[in-house]
Amino acid sequence: MKRWWLMFGCFLTGYNYQIVKQSSEVSVKAVKKYTSALMIISILWAFIGYSFATRYLHASTLGGIMGAGVMVFVVIQIERQIILSVGKSYFASFFRIMIGLIMSVIGSVILDQITFKDDIEKAQISLNQSKVDSIMPFKTSELKRQIRANDSLIALKETERIAIQNELTRRPTIEMTTSSTIYTVDSTGRNKPATQTSNKTSVPNPKATLLQPLQDQISNSIDRKGKLESQLINIREDLENDINSKTGFLDELEVLMSILSESWVAKAVWILWFLFLLFIEMFVLVSKAGDKTHDYEETVLHQMTVRLEMLKKLNPQT
Repeated sequence: MKRWWLMFGCFLTGYNYQIVKQSSEVSVKAVKKYTSALMIISILWAFIGYSFATRYLHASTLGGIMGAGVMVFVVIQIERQIILSVGKSYFASFFRIMIGLIMSVIGSVILDQITFKDDIEKAQISLNQSKVDSIMPFKTSELKRQIRANDSLIALKETERIAIQNELTRRPTIEMTTSSTIYTVDSTGRNKPATQTSNKTSVPNPKATLLQPLQDQISNSIDRKGKLESQLINIREDLENDINSKTGFLDELEVLMSILSESWVAKAVWILWFLFLLFIEMFVLVSKAGDKTHDYEETVLHQMTVRLEMLKKLNPQT
């Protein structure tokens, strides 16, 4: 079991297992210590990544797991920059501190939004009502404008329909005159009109074919008017459902900031989360800075020195 845990620790930290197992107990304990620190950080950021992906990116459970995996991968790669450095690198330490501060702020904000979820939802109700009140006059006026335009269209089509019906009542049929000419051949051999006849026939008024399309347009307009009036009646409920269905990270962040500014208890909780995350983020860096150089690092440095000497012997001119 110890062997597998050490192999896992080497995989996590980036240490060479073959070198570590031949090193002293000090190097083995260093690997185990860094592994424990990385496990704590990884579990915490996996939870943060999963919560952020499922709550604010609206990802599925699989998407949340993938988000947690990406977050853990990023955190481990950042920590490896310190763990795998040989010797003291103040420049890398400075950037790690800056990254730790930023990650602590982001993590504490997300954890606070999860911790104060119920309080945020209560404050969000009041905020959403304000949004509904500000949007509702515009939506109402737009729906009323569409209803008026629809009524004008219905009235216009009704006028056209009545006019056609009145004309059909007066003239259900119309007379059409057709003429025909009989030609004869004169002495010169050319055709010459001899007699011309004309016939009058009664046919249905063609405007009757316009009635059904007009009636269909009127029916469609009446149906659309009913839908618009229904939307006007339910406009407030629809707006509330639409706004409440969208969980915005920035919206909740604004509510959280207002809660923190009004409550010293909430502010204290945020500070505790921030310090907790900051100390965890700095744990590997502080451990690395406080450790003395152990035989694993000496072995790595020795291998580098031997390889450089070999290269110099192969290329004496350099």
